[in-house]
Amino acid sequence: MRSQRLSSPFQSGPTVPHWVNRLVVGLLRSPFHALLSGTTMLLTFTGQKSGRRYTIPVRYLRTNETLLTLTDSPWWRNLRGGVPVDLSIAGQNVRGRAEVNTDPDDVEQAIYSMLRQTPSDARFYQVHLDRHGQPDMASLQQAVQVHVLIEIQLEHPA
Repeated sequence: MRSQRLSSPFQSGPTVPHWVNRLVVGLLRSPFHALLSGTTMLLTFTGQKSGRRYTIPVRYLRTNETLLTLTDSPWWRNLRGGVPVDLSIAGQNVRGRAEVNTDPDDVEQAIYSMLRQTPSDARFYQVHLDRHGQPDMASLQQAVQVHVLIEIQLEHPA
């Protein structure tokens, strides 16, 4: 069901150009990571079909020992079923277990929370904000249709 929703004409391709992602990955791996690492982390996972390791920069929101991120790109399918992931957060390498959540209410709440943290990201979600910074409900509902929520439970060393 979710993959049908993701093929919506609302989604027009990658939210961020690949060259920008490469630049952000380099910055987050550098001593200058603090410029972005308060809201952006590196997520590394293994492709289910290819076995290849992928590292992508994603915005995140931390709630206790859980990190939330959203995507409208198809890479999320590699995380179905709860898979181990490696993260680089604020210059620190940690491990976690990622779960895909497609519940529309949870996705909506996550988008809303992410926009409270970083209102300038509204353009990436294609959500319009009013003059008070509140999301337009019609565009928020459209965004819910093309995004999935990734919940990452941080693992602690034994």
